[in-house]
Order: sequence, then C-alpha cells, then structure tokens
Amino acid sequence: MPVNKKSCETEKQEILLTRLEGLIAAHGLLSRNDSVIVGVSAGPDSLALLHLLSRIRIPVRLFAVYVDHGLRPEETGREFSMVTAMCNELRIPAERAVADVRGERKRTGTSIEDAARIVRYRALEAARRAHGAAVIAVAHTADDQAEEVLIRLIRGSGRMGLSGMAFRRDTIIRPLLQEKKQTLIDYLQRNAIPYCLDSSNRQGIFLRNRVRLDLLPYLEQGYNSAIRQTLLQTAEILTSEEELLAQLAEKEFCSLTEIEQGPEAGSCPERIKIRIQAFLDCHPALQRRILEKACWMMSTRPGFRQIEQIRHLMTGGGNGAQLHLALGLRVRKSGTEALFSHPSGRIAFRGNALEEEALSLTVSEPGIFSVADHVLSVSLLPKGPEKLSATALLLDAGKATFPLRLRSPVPGERFRPLGAPGRKKVHRFLTDARIPREERRAFPVLLSADRIIAVAGLRIEHDCRITEDTRSYLLIEWRRA
Repeated sequence: MPVNKKSCETEKQEILLTRLEGLIAAHGLLSRNDSVIVGVSAGPDSLALLHLLSRIRIPVRLFAVYVDHGLRPEETGREFSMVTAMCNELRIPAERAVADVRGERKRTGTSIEDAARIVRYRALEAARRAHGAAVIAVAHTADDQAEEVLIRLIRGSGRMGLSGMAFRRDTIIRPLLQEKKQTLIDYLQRNAIPYCLDSSNRQGIFLRNRVRLDLLPYLEQGYNSAIRQTLLQTAEILTSEEELLAQLAEKEFCSLTEIEQGPEAGSCPERIKIRIQAFLDCHPALQRRILEKACWMMSTRPGFRQIEQIRHLMTGGGNGAQLHLALGLRVRKSGTEALFSHPSGRIAFRGNALEEEALSLTVSEPGIFSVADHVLSVSLLPKGPEKLSATALLLDAGKATFPLRLRSPVPGERFRPLGAPGRKKVHRFLTDARIPREERRAFPVLLSADRIIAVAGLRIEHDCRITEDTRSYLLIEWRRA
C-alpha cells in the first residue's frame, strides 16, 4: 500500500505540536488566556516558536518583539520585514525594539555577547510590562542547551550552571528546549516559511560560535559521536540533583543573610549581608551555592575562581578586606559580616569608590529636604513624641539654633556621643558602630553654629540630650529616599 507523503508530514507536525503542548503543561509554562511576549529574530528557531505557539490548543494572546541590537544595520530591515510578514499572516501584533549594545558594553566593560544578551532581555522585559504580559517566550533549543552546558564547563561553573538553562526562570520560558534545531527547520520547510540566517552566527570572535562550529563537531568526530545527547543527559541529571541542593541552600541562605532591596521593583538588591560565622558552619558545597546565589542576585555571574576567592575572604581575610568582581560588585568583610554591594553603581570600576561627592546642605528652618539618595526631615515640637522611628533622633531644641548645616564629616573632628564618657572622633565613632567605610557617606554630621549636634541617623551630641529643663524639642529624621 503506497505511503501518503502528505499524511506523514501532517502527522509529524501534529506530533511536534502535541509534544510542545505536553511540555508546556508539564512545566506550567502557560495558563489559559495568558499574554505572551515572543522574542523573534527572524531566525529559524524563533519563527518556528512563534508559528507553533499560534497553533497550540491553549488560548493565549501573542505579541512578537524583534530586538534590533544595532550591530547589523544592513540585515535588520530585511529581518523585521520577514517577522512582520509572518505576524500579518497570523494576525499577531509585531513591534521593533532598539537596544544599544555598544553603549552597554562601554558602560559595563562586558563582552559584546554579554552586552547583547543583557539589553535584549531588558528590551523584552520592557515590552512584557508595557503589554501586561505574563511571560516572555524565547526560542532556545536542545542544541543551544548542549552548547550552553559546554560553555559553562569551559568558563567554570558549579552544579547550578552545569544543569543548563531552565524551562522557566522568573518570567522567561523556553518551550523548545527539548527540540533539535533541525526539527524546527524541517517544520518551517514543510510549511513553506522563509527565515533568515544571522551573519554574526558565523563569526569566530564569539565563544558560542566557536563552540558550535568548531569544538562540538571536533568532539563528535574524534571522541563521542553522541556528545550533544551526552551533554543534555548530564544537564538533566544535574538538574534533579540541583533541585535537592537548591532546597537545602535556600534554607541556609534565608537564615544567614540580610537583604536590602533596591528602590525599583524587580531590581537587584542594594546590598546583601552574610553572617560570617553562620556561613562557615555550612558544608563547603552549600557555601559555594550561597555565594553563587548572592552574586546572581547582585546581577553578576561568578565563576569557580571568584567563588573560591570569596570563600577565602570569608575564612581568612582581615576586617575591611574586599574583592572587586564584575560590573562594580564589591564583597567586603566588615566585622562579623560580609557585605555585597555596588558602591559606585553597576559599572566596571577599579578602586575603592570612596571618593564620592561630599554632602552639604544648609537648613534655614524646619522642613523636609532631599539630599542625594536620602531625605532629611527637621521638626520643632512643643512636646516629645511617644515613640521614635529607627531613623529619628530627638534633641533639646534650646541647645540648637538655625540655620543648621548638614555635611560629610571632616577627618579629625570630634563630638561626645550620647551617654559616652568623653569626646570621640566621628570616624572612630562610625568604626565602633560597625559602619562599613563605603557606607559612611550615608551618615553625615548635623551642626549648629559650627558645633556637631548629631550624627544623622545614629546618635545625638550628649550636651543636646533631653532633660527635665527641656521646653521644646527638635526631631531629626534621616532616611533613604
């Protein structure tokens, strides 16, 4: 009996579609009526993803976003035209997002590859928020997964990194992570869907291209013809073990860290503090995972060497010792804690970043004042409040006269902290209060008639304390904006 070729092709497409729907359900990638941003580059993988998602039997609303990285101006026009042609046929909205890769590279000092990845996901996330979408779908395949595992092995990574890309991480989903590129190309050809090939994918200056074009074929021919499948199986095994270790590490991480969130929702924390002794009580395997998680939360991808350097800092570094990591991340040992922060912002920077602009503000009368990234509130009260916030100080108003002056402390100047037996240098007071050097700018002094009456947010001058003779009160509050 003759084989119906058309019927076979239809069956293959249905099998692929059913497999995709099963994976989406098994991993909870999509829910009914979700809005989905689909990153579409006009390459075969992303066009196949868009076309397949338009056919799944889960009702979703799709938005195609083409990200122009500004690197191939002679090709991007044709690519976007191809994307819009498919979107018009499928009745899917399409838009173009422009990303400044070179600017990101100049600002952060990272590679072109990493800069492109950063701005691409930033643009897709902006589109997700603008459309109120639930997730962003990207077209990573099984081939990409094998390459990624090998790249991470070359660069040096722990079990988390070697487990490869996840089907879902936060708002990013990868529905094609178990499909081979050739399967998707066959799908496009069966449906007569044209696609573009990115010329940069042939450039040997990029590590991923060298792995794809040189290293993997070399390993297949000379060592293991099934190396791609071996890498995928290794990633799958490590993923299962990763889940168990992640649960243990997460429990320890939550118990020994203090996280100060950034000003914007979804941004990396302002700083992370890790209690050193509790950290040292953990098994080395958990220590590495705790440090890796802290770095990832601070938007830095550490290798094994960086993780070990931080461990060495925690176990043997002296007080004040610090490490400089990528994108301006600093890890500093301060007393009983290790502090992760970006004292100069998320930019490539060498040095200790302490030479920031000094604070200076004249306060002519009570009010609320914006100072750098803080707010100063000065109030005159006829009676003292029943309760003070953690950032507020209360003084005898009769011991201070306007105008007041807020400024950074000057080396060598002294005051008598409330309750102290005598005068003390301001910098010594900040040291005794265990304020890290890079944070001391956040605690300026407040003066009246050139006399320190308080270190904002910490302690008042002893002579300005509340007594039985106090008739009016000066409330000083100093807090982050």
